[in-house]
Amino acid sequence: MDYFPSEPAYTNLSLIDLLEARDQFHVHLMHKANVVGTAIGKYLIRKTDPRPSDLSSVKPTEGRSSKTPKPPRTLENAELRDYSWPCVIVLVSDWAHQDEFVGGDLLPSDFVPKTIYTKTKAVPICVVLAPLWQTPAPPVDPFALKYPDLALSGGYPIKTTVQKMDHVASIGCLVTDGHTVYALTNRHVSGKAGECLSSVLANKPVKVGVSSDKQLGRVSFERLYPGWPGENVYANVDVGLVELDDLTQWSPSVYGLGRLGPLRDLDATNLTVDLIGCPVRAYGCASGRLSGRIAALFYRYKSVGGFEYVADFLIGSMTDEPLRTRPGDSGSIWVVDTQEPDRDLMPIAVQWGGTVFSGNTSTLPFALASNLSGICRELDVELFRARGRDSFDYWGAVGHYTIGSFACGQVRDGKLKAFLLANRDRISFDPSSLNTSVNDVNPPGFVQLADVPDKVWKKVRAQATPYGRRGPENPNHYADMDYAPPGGKSLEELTPTDTSLNPQTWRTYYDGIGWKTISQRGLLPFRVWQIYKKMVDFLQKSDLASFLAACGVLAHYVGDACQPLHGSYLDDGDPFRNPDGTASPTMLGHAKGYAHGVHVAYEDGMLDANVDEILSGLPAALGSNHGMELVQGGQNAGYNTVKLMSRSRITIAPIKLVNAYGQILEAGKKGTASDLLWQSFKTDTIAVLADGSNTLAMVWECAWVEGSGTQIAADKLKAISPGALQALYESQDFLPSVPLDEIDQYL
Repeated sequence: MDYFPSEPAYTNLSLIDLLEARDQFHVHLMHKANVVGTAIGKYLIRKTDPRPSDLSSVKPTEGRSSKTPKPPRTLENAELRDYSWPCVIVLVSDWAHQDEFVGGDLLPSDFVPKTIYTKTKAVPICVVLAPLWQTPAPPVDPFALKYPDLALSGGYPIKTTVQKMDHVASIGCLVTDGHTVYALTNRHVSGKAGECLSSVLANKPVKVGVSSDKQLGRVSFERLYPGWPGENVYANVDVGLVELDDLTQWSPSVYGLGRLGPLRDLDATNLTVDLIGCPVRAYGCASGRLSGRIAALFYRYKSVGGFEYVADFLIGSMTDEPLRTRPGDSGSIWVVDTQEPDRDLMPIAVQWGGTVFSGNTSTLPFALASNLSGICRELDVELFRARGRDSFDYWGAVGHYTIGSFACGQVRDGKLKAFLLANRDRISFDPSSLNTSVNDVNPPGFVQLADVPDKVWKKVRAQATPYGRRGPENPNHYADMDYAPPGGKSLEELTPTDTSLNPQTWRTYYDGIGWKTISQRGLLPFRVWQIYKKMVDFLQKSDLASFLAACGVLAHYVGDACQPLHGSYLDDGDPFRNPDGTASPTMLGHAKGYAHGVHVAYEDGMLDANVDEILSGLPAALGSNHGMELVQGGQNAGYNTVKLMSRSRITIAPIKLVNAYGQILEAGKKGTASDLLWQSFKTDTIAVLADGSNTLAMVWECAWVEGSGTQIAADKLKAISPGALQALYESQDFLPSVPLDEIDQYL
């Protein structure tokens, strides 16, 4: 160990150390020729520089002095590495080598030193050639942007007209002060309090609301970050809130991102240089999906009247491709982009502008953004993430409600069809009302039946959740039909006919491979069998309310069966491959293998992001009715579920989904996974949704015929009150949730 190192330990520098050094020396820096801005960051290393064989021996001065001058360090030829050390970044418009300041054309006083020395620290400077691009981008055309058909949300455009000129920004997200819900966007668009703002919904202009007096322009840096050095420094925030006229027109989700996670709270106590390099993504109304990383903190971009102006975050591209942000993206919410479920989609920043640097081959746009947690603190608001108290990570409600809604129109029996359509808004929603806002329907109020198994029954009954279930609900939603142990058969192979569908056969199979916990022993086809039997019984007793409630919840399980990952051991990645793609000698735990995260990425994120295309493409795939042969008995209904699961895995092979998502992760394109998966699986996804809708309609009709529903008088087939249905599904005795070992008594 070297007890007397000749080089400072730059890796130990804190954010405050860097701010103090920059604050002390900033006036000198900004008066030097060619300097255009400064930021707090980590040292950018030329891509041509070799990696050290031993990271413990890295010296911060390596590569900065050489007999042969190195080429200018640029945003294109340099990169952030895992051993990059904290520094002050100085951006310059022209590059000059050291010898040009000695007997050359440049004054020695214009030389940017390699190190800033404070009373207690030595802080390195990283000089980067980054001339500003002076040509303004063309204004955004509001008529060329994408607008929603079903509900407004973050990610869509918002507009105001000032002096006969349109001002357009992105809606960031929804926030609330506990009484009123607001849309968050940029102040330079929302304007002064009382100003009207508009958007477009279903091809018609709509008034969004009026600008609130809750807004922020520039804010003292020392006010936002108490205790940090920043005298005579302003943080540009540029946030305005719009008081919404009609909250029922809005979804708390963000288009292109989905349901937001909890706010990433950052302040002077926990904001560090470790945040640099953090992957983030956004959806701007002008550019669409944006994938980037935090390139630097507290970018000082201008000086006016003795005051400096900073942006909390300078956000650049995640790849070698430039970040294609442009005017109109201001107002967008940037969220953390990670594979960690508890941190993914955590909102972190609000974009308020951009800056563009000149590169050797192209222009390099960067987003300028403000710390969202500081904004929420200053405006005394919090994120409005859902209308209910919970947010769910199962297959998105969009998929379940889509199948439940369209199946109502696919039955052939006239009486049943009329009854289902009269109660469509109890089972699901009308197709014209389907959008990502259905994700936010939650107890304790009425939950449309098609998603009751996820939103109600997966909750454990307790004092805070009296509507929850005592029995295990999760295993009802899946079955690993395709896993064949060495020398053995899969569940699909063990269930070749309707008569072979037997719970004891499945128990023997699970015992043989050592899957003995309740969660490992999926029983989806038996759940369908159980419900079908009760549907027939309810009809024979003329109990239409219970029959409808059973029809509605059955939509959920048949919806699960038509999704290929619900019937496969590859449900959330390949358990026989490590996350890096190498083979694993043993089966890894759930969500521990290669491409884990594919389940939510495909069944939730992709469907949410493409709901409009799903709704427009599904009718043609459905046909005029289900067109399937009717069967009789719960065992046949369960076996048709097995066949649906098989057809779904043939249409979309789970391994193809896993490999596709794994390649997306390896390419660092997780932020665009919804787009990339949709490009590959769009047609087949619509096909399995249509198959699920038609199979559900067929099973409904089979139970209707077997239970003599055709004999019920038409005048009795009316809408059932939501209260009566809610009382049924909240009862522990209604279609009880039991494990495989106890299912026989209900079949």
